[in-house]
Amino acid sequence: MKILLINPPRYEEKLYTLRDEICFQNVKYVPFPLRLAQIGGVLKPVSDVQAIDANALELSWRELEEQMPECDAVIFQSAAGLITHDMKVADIAKKKFGKNVKTILIETVLAPIYPERMLDDFTNLDIIVRGQPEVIIPDIVKNMESSLKDVGGIAFRDTDGKIVATDSANIMNSLEELPFMAYDLFPMDKYSIGYLDLPFHEKLVPGIRMRTTRDCPYACPFCIIGSSKWRGYDRKWKAMSPERAINELEYVVDKYKIHGFFFWDETFTLDQSRAEKICDGMIKRNLNLEWRCLTRIDCINKSLLEKMAEAGCKLIEYGIESGDSSGRKDMQKNFSNQEAVNVIKQTKDVGIKANCDLIIGMPWDDKNTLHRTFELAKKLDADNIHLTMAFPYPKTQLYDIAERESLLMVDDIYNLMIEKRVRVGAHAVMRTRSLSSDELEKTWKRIRKGINKYYIFKNVIKRPSVIKAILKKRGFSAILKGLRMLAKNT
Repeated sequence: MKILLINPPRYEEKLYTLRDEICFQNVKYVPFPLRLAQIGGVLKPVSDVQAIDANALELSWRELEEQMPECDAVIFQSAAGLITHDMKVADIAKKKFGKNVKTILIETVLAPIYPERMLDDFTNLDIIVRGQPEVIIPDIVKNMESSLKDVGGIAFRDTDGKIVATDSANIMNSLEELPFMAYDLFPMDKYSIGYLDLPFHEKLVPGIRMRTTRDCPYACPFCIIGSSKWRGYDRKWKAMSPERAINELEYVVDKYKIHGFFFWDETFTLDQSRAEKICDGMIKRNLNLEWRCLTRIDCINKSLLEKMAEAGCKLIEYGIESGDSSGRKDMQKNFSNQEAVNVIKQTKDVGIKANCDLIIGMPWDDKNTLHRTFELAKKLDADNIHLTMAFPYPKTQLYDIAERESLLMVDDIYNLMIEKRVRVGAHAVMRTRSLSSDELEKTWKRIRKGINKYYIFKNVIKRPSVIKAILKKRGFSAILKGLRMLAKNT
C-alpha cells in the first residue's frame, strides 16, 4: 500500500501556516507537522510511506500537484478556518490519480462533529478521522481494500454513495510504545521554532514541535479536549516516561543537529517530578537545547523553574484566562491573582520569558470582570500578554451554554469555521449575559490598547538597556513601530 502524507500549502504567502488542533495561525517560524510525522512513524513498518510538506517547502498548488507521486491513499491535515482552502488536496489527488485513490482528512474541531455535512460539501473527500489518528489510520490502511465498516472512529462514503459513521475507536492507554516520528520523510533543515527574545522581537532557531504527553484532566469550558469522544480525548492524561522522551530528543539532536524544541503538550509540567526528570536528562546528556512549553500557574514551582532554566527553557506560556477570581474558577483555573503574579515573577527571575494568555467574552463577563482582567494584566508584569476573544467551539461547555442561553450571534457555526479564522482579532461571535457583541469588541480593543501602552512604557521607554538591545537586533524601525503603537493607543 502506497501512502502519501501531505501538509497543504501556506495560506498566506509571506508567512507559514500552523495547523493547530483548534484553529490555524499565520506564523514566522516553520512549524513541524507533528501529527503527520507521528502517523508516518506508525505506518512505515507496514506501508510504503512518502510525505510532502508543501507549507515548509513553500510550494504552490501547481507545484504540489507536480510533485505528488502515485499512491493508493492521500492523508492530509487541516484546521478550523482552513478546511475549504486545504480541501484542494483532495481535489488534486482525484484529478491526478483518479477516483480509486482514497483521500483521508485529519482535522480535530469540525470534521469529527459534522462528518456528514463535510462529506456532503466536499465530494472528493473519502474518509474523515474521528479520534486519534495513530490508532485509526493503521486500521484504515489495513481495511481499505475490504470493508471500512470494520474500522472504528471514521466517517466515509460507501460504494453506493451513502455516508457511514462507525462507532468510536479506542484511545491509547500509553505513549511508551509509540515509535519515533518519521523525521526522515520531512525536510528537517526547514523547520524552526520562535520564542520572545525582546519586545518587538521573536527569535527564530532551527527546531521542531514535539508532544510528550496527551490529553488533559481539566475541563476548561472553552477547550475542545474532553468535549467529545469523537475528538480522541478522554481527559485521562498520558505521558511518555522521562527516558522515552529524552531518547527521542537526543535522536533529533544527534541525527539532525536540531537543538530547538516547542513542547506541544497541553500542560508540560502537570507532573512536576516528571518534568524535572526530563530537565535532568537534558542536562546530563548535554543536549544544549533552547525550548518553550505551555503550562499552568498551579503546576509549577520555583525549584522546577530553576531546573527548566538550566535545561534551556526560554519561554513559558501560562493560561491565566481572567483577572476575576470567580470567572477564573469557572474556567478551571483555581488560583489567586497573587499566586499568578508570584509565579510570573519567579519565571522571569530565573531568566525565562513569560507569556500570559487571557480571555474575554465568557458568558459571565461584565464590565467589572473585564476591568479586573485589565488590572491583573498590568500587575503580572509578563513579557507578553495574549488577549483573545472567547470562541464557542462546537460541543464544548462554552458552546452548550451559549446555545442554551441564546448568546450566539451566528446562525451556523459550521459554515463560519470551515473558512474563517477564529480567535484572531476582536470579532465576537457571541455576547455575554450583560454585554452585547459590539460592547465586547469595543472593550477588547480598549483593554488591548491599555495593555500595550502600559507595557511599552514600562518595558521599553523606561529601560534604555532594552532600547539598546532592540536597536542592535531589529534596528531603529522596531523602535519607531513601538512608538507608533504607543501614539495610536494614547
